Amino acid sequence: MKTARSVATTASLRPDTYIYHILPINTQLVSVSSDDALRVIDPQTLNLNQSSPGIHDGITCLGSLRDRDVLTAGRDGLVKWIDLRSKDRVIHLSERTELTNSQATVTVWDSRATKGPLLQYVESHNDDVTDLSFHPSNPTTLLSGSTDGLVNLYDTTISDEDDALTQVFNHGSSIAHAGFLSDHHVFALSHDEIFSIYNFTDSVHNDASKSLQTFGDLRAQLQCEYIVDLHGSNWTLDTSNALRLPNAHGDEVVRSMCFSKDEATIFTAGEDGLIKAWRSSEDAPNPSSANKAKYSANTDKKRRKHNSNYENERPRFNPY
Repeated sequence: MKTARSVATTASLRPDTYIYHILPINTQLVSVSSDDALRVIDPQTLNLNQSSPGIHDGITCLGSLRDRDVLTAGRDGLVKWIDLRSKDRVIHLSERTELTNSQATVTVWDSRATKGPLLQYVESHNDDVTDLSFHPSNPTTLLSGSTDGLVNLYDTTISDEDDALTQVFNHGSSIAHAGFLSDHHVFALSHDEIFSIYNFTDSVHNDASKSLQTFGDLRAQLQCEYIVDLHGSNWTLDTSNALRLPNAHGDEVVRSMCFSKDEATIFTAGEDGLIKAWRSSEDAPNPSSANKAKYSANTDKKRRKHNSNYENERPRFNPY
């Protein structure tokens, strides 16, 4: 088993400020945090290049558009498209939603015409929507995951919801993360760390309730307390090739991780308000050396919170 070493750390944020998410965009590293600020960081030095406070009233998530522009969303109901080279502008694309009157609506917006939604799917989930992603090669196929345990696939060229819903995977447990591992494979990870891979087809007439491969609870297999995120394709569980980040963020929860191929560096962010850069003690990690997905796990005896949407409404808790 290999061990990584920390090569750089950002300056601390204000006490009790959590970093929710980090993402490499273009040649920079972008973060969002519980103080509702968006920060742009130099990935080589982890020095702060740019800070935008109050980007939302309750920021919840971070994404990218064409690996160039920044997308954010918050409890204020806005999705913002931010051009880091100029003043930010607001544009609605696709929203995660919480439960309202037993309905959690998936809303899709056309970035070329933002006066109103392109379409809405209001009946496919009956609990909070926790993840959204588009197919890697077919941008009209949308995936949604929910705490109702379902992962849905939609054909967004169809406005009628019954016809647009092409596949439903019943994971059987509240979805924390879901997405595409490849053109033909979908993954689901529950809040109790149950992980499965499903076959994606273009037809609704298949037994989508059966997984292609079920890994079960990953915590025992990876000797960790919780899973931070999953990345890659052709997923196999290769614990012999694990890379450990010792004492990553101390006793604090690790919220996010990403890998920069250009910097050959792993970045982590946590509830200690820090971003850390890591490299292998032997050599810089090379993601192209094997066609396998990367997983990130944390061995601290704390778990991530169920959803960052409730940070300011509920006290910090320890489920163990």
